Amino acid sequence: MLTGARKWILIISLLALNIVEQAASAISGAIPQMAQSFPQQSQVQIELVTTVVSVFVTIFVLVSGFISNKIGQKQTAILGLLIASVSSVIPAFATNFTVVMVSRAVLGIGIGLANPLAISLIGEFFEGDTLANLMGWRSAIAGIGVSLMTLAAGYLLQISWHAAYLVYLLFIPTLILFIFFVPEPEKFNLNKEQAESNDLEDEKNGSRLGVVLLAIVLFLFFTLAMVMMVKLATMYVEEKIGKPTQASTVLSILGFAQLIGGALFGTVIIGTASTNGLVIIAAIVSGVCSGMAIPYIFTKVSDLSTTKSAPLNNAIVLVGSNLGSFLAPYTGSFLGASAASAITNAGYLTIGLAILVALYMAIQYRNDTHPKAFHSGN
Repeated sequence: MLTGARKWILIISLLALNIVEQAASAISGAIPQMAQSFPQQSQVQIELVTTVVSVFVTIFVLVSGFISNKIGQKQTAILGLLIASVSSVIPAFATNFTVVMVSRAVLGIGIGLANPLAISLIGEFFEGDTLANLMGWRSAIAGIGVSLMTLAAGYLLQISWHAAYLVYLLFIPTLILFIFFVPEPEKFNLNKEQAESNDLEDEKNGSRLGVVLLAIVLFLFFTLAMVMMVKLATMYVEEKIGKPTQASTVLSILGFAQLIGGALFGTVIIGTASTNGLVIIAAIVSGVCSGMAIPYIFTKVSDLSTTKSAPLNNAIVLVGSNLGSFLAPYTGSFLGASAASAITNAGYLTIGLAILVALYMAIQYRNDTHPKAFHSGN
């Protein structure tokens, strides 16, 4: 049993791994400058620099479990962090657009390998109230980490878009912590055994369908939410609201706001805003939404899962969210000719999605609290 300083260093190491989860969007503010550097590339192609990461995350989230069974969870996490640390800073020195895109794809491989372990390793070393608290802090640390990285990238943009990618050097401390301070659960017998008698013989009726529906919700949510991430800096330039550096600051504020929770109406306000102050207020309102919605969805996945089905169910939901993120540039180009109109229309669709989800939850609540009403004919 880990106690004292070793326990706290382990907690810090495990929570730090979650920063990698959302780090791909940290350089979104660099899009306008990159568009100027690569005029032969379309706007969508430039925006794909941010979201192509999600495609490879999607693939390697599924591969991660297989690799960890072969080489161990700690080694898989270190491998993912090492790949992410090296590939993420290549655009800081590359002048060829293909090299930049390939490096971003490789970054997705690293994140995909490490991402599932950011959740599972916490469960290997902790249980009870400590486990529950750390799972809550997991999302908070991910939001804080990407916000700080986005803020730092915004300041580095004042040097050049190349310099913005140096923000990924922050992966290196996490890699060092994992190498030296995270034990190997397989060797130390710290894996928590699950009694077969506690496992259901089969999943609850309709649970897999419920998980698929939640994956679809996350797919739609992320493809709409990421429209703002990839379009905001461009909107600042087009609408003459401010500089891309200011847009990067707003995106970092958005990440911090996710820690609070809130409503779904902010993205519409952002799309129609004409001043930096109004965009900041709208970002806070918008950001708090995912701070509540996303953890709720993953909690629902847990409720719908047995011990045996949980890994696959979580993979299905992660696939939905990452595919949604990848398609955001295409979604944005379809939703509006200008960045502002694309963000506004994405906001309206997000409101529509929220209403549909609320109606579904109301029906589910009624079914749970008044089950006899649906069996009166028996």
